[in-house]
Amino acid sequence: MSQRNLPVDRDSVIAITRQAGQLTVEMQQQGLRAVQTKSNSYDLVTEADVASEKLLREKLTALDPAIGFWGEESNQPPTTELYWLVDPIDGTTNYASGIPLWAVNVALYRQTEPLLAVTLQLPYGELYWAEAGGGAWRSWADGRVQPMRVSPAETLGAGVVATGFPYSRGDGIDDNRAEHSQILPLCRDVRRMGAAAIDLAYVAAGIFSAFWERSLNPWDVGAGLLLVQEAGGIITDYAGDPYRFGATGFVASNGQPGVHDDLLENIRAVRFS
Repeated sequence: MSQRNLPVDRDSVIAITRQAGQLTVEMQQQGLRAVQTKSNSYDLVTEADVASEKLLREKLTALDPAIGFWGEESNQPPTTELYWLVDPIDGTTNYASGIPLWAVNVALYRQTEPLLAVTLQLPYGELYWAEAGGGAWRSWADGRVQPMRVSPAETLGAGVVATGFPYSRGDGIDDNRAEHSQILPLCRDVRRMGAAAIDLAYVAAGIFSAFWERSLNPWDVGAGLLLVQEAGGIITDYAGDPYRFGATGFVASNGQPGVHDDLLENIRAVRFS
């Protein structure tokens, strides 16, 4: 777990992520006074999303003012080579509904290359982090720390997979329901956690053997990309090409052909038939 050659101190980034996470917990306990919608009635934003992003922007920028900042709520793509990619609350619907499963997502990027990833699962405080070339790690709230490794499952039927549904699901037929119906009978089960950051952390930790979803933003997956890669998994788009921000579809898995390739094949079977 020794820190590699990062431009910022990893432990400081983790501490700042924990501060933002504690803020979201306290604001939820105090009662959310403002829950609004963004793109449609499914797409929520709370005062805590905004407050968490403000804290992260201020404290991460203080570590090095030359590093840019790209957060979900402000959504201003960076012009700098190095930048923070931040989701102040991933799983806002869970958060606003009182479901105890959301995350603060922080990643440091050099252009398209992830250098550092931190995902804090809340409200229980489990922490997942990775450094490029340095492996992926999981820290429980009681202080236990273990390296992460993806699931050994060799087939879809040998594991649990996860998915999500886009905010645009009420606007057309491309809503992931066909893919869900196709894949559910083929695996041990399908879970929908409501937070892609947690889905990806669970793939890295070997809890899920795979995760797929159609429409994800950079801040949803920015940290999880590195977590999965450093834990030995792979990530592609629906065409099977290396994933790039903005690609159609997102598939993360343990990399076993009987999992990843079969998942892609079944997604294509219902999407392009």
